Amino acid sequence: MSSELRIGIIGACDVAERHVAGLQRAGGVRLTALAEPVEARREAFARAHGIGLATGDYRLLLAARDVDAVLILTPHHLHARMALEAFEAGKHVICEKPMAPSLADCDRMLDAARAAGVAFHVTHSLREDFFYRTAIARVRAGALGRLIAGSFRWYTDEEARLNDPGHWKGTKDQSGGGVLVDGGCHVADLANAFFGRAARVQAFGAKLVARRPEVAEDTAAFSIEYESGALVSVLLSFTAGAAMRSRDGFGAGMTADLYGTAAHIEGGYALRDADFRRFCLEHRTGEPDLVHFYDGKGRMGDIDVSVVRALRGEAPPPLTAADARNAVAVVDAAYQSLAAGQAAEVDWRDEE
Repeated sequence: MSSELRIGIIGACDVAERHVAGLQRAGGVRLTALAEPVEARREAFARAHGIGLATGDYRLLLAARDVDAVLILTPHHLHARMALEAFEAGKHVICEKPMAPSLADCDRMLDAARAAGVAFHVTHSLREDFFYRTAIARVRAGALGRLIAGSFRWYTDEEARLNDPGHWKGTKDQSGGGVLVDGGCHVADLANAFFGRAARVQAFGAKLVARRPEVAEDTAAFSIEYESGALVSVLLSFTAGAAMRSRDGFGAGMTADLYGTAAHIEGGYALRDADFRRFCLEHRTGEPDLVHFYDGKGRMGDIDVSVVRALRGEAPPPLTAADARNAVAVVDAAYQSLAAGQAAEVDWRDEE
């Protein structure tokens, strides 16, 4: 790879601007190609970022010699197909979460990347957010003792897109499911990072707000049993974040609790319009609370910067592709549990 990392982007969706901002913060990155089927969006994005090759056919991007790595920002059901073709073309791949809706597709992607000898990264952005970075450092330092339980609550503000007949968010065919796959993979990845190897999942899900028949569950809850014996509960909502915003804004958030034999950490983030609030508190018997506090509109840390550094060999990635696959394994077990009405085993895959 040259000293300048040349990236082609597949998908000029709303999240693409956030990724481009992160890539620019990393430095030494040049956007050389864009594949986007919607002409107006493609032309506007390419013009704004000075991209030379702008095409409606992602295969032309994969054939370009001046593309070292491909950033896939498409509906979930396209991730596997595009990544597999990128690996075959000898490109490194950066893929939005989830890796793929299907666990079988995730395994094919892992195997293909390894066979091609290229790098494969999945952008689970919460690995670079303040709460995780602070809490995982305390857990690794032994400050909580042995972890025995946890809880996560993740919520966002998607009612408008769920009810937009032209949008794929939460649809069974393009998203691969509802809030379980969309938000559940975020939280499952964090829970696995803290608690280790997941063993079983019991899940519940409901469609309480979305009106379109093609949209799946918008509200869900599941519990994870870990091999250590630790138990974790998760609550997910596609729409509860609306309470956080102004009338025409956007609201979202995540709160988490980690319970250990020596201490308890709580924290997370809340987003009201463009204003982030992040916090992390540590509680210990007989001692004042230890307050870890960060306040700002930007993230403390940046998944795109971390991935670029990993591609250059400057630092290990914040998570491996196998970690991203195992987050999908937890979600897959949750869907199996929903269908069967009982707990389901997690099909875990160890690093190779």
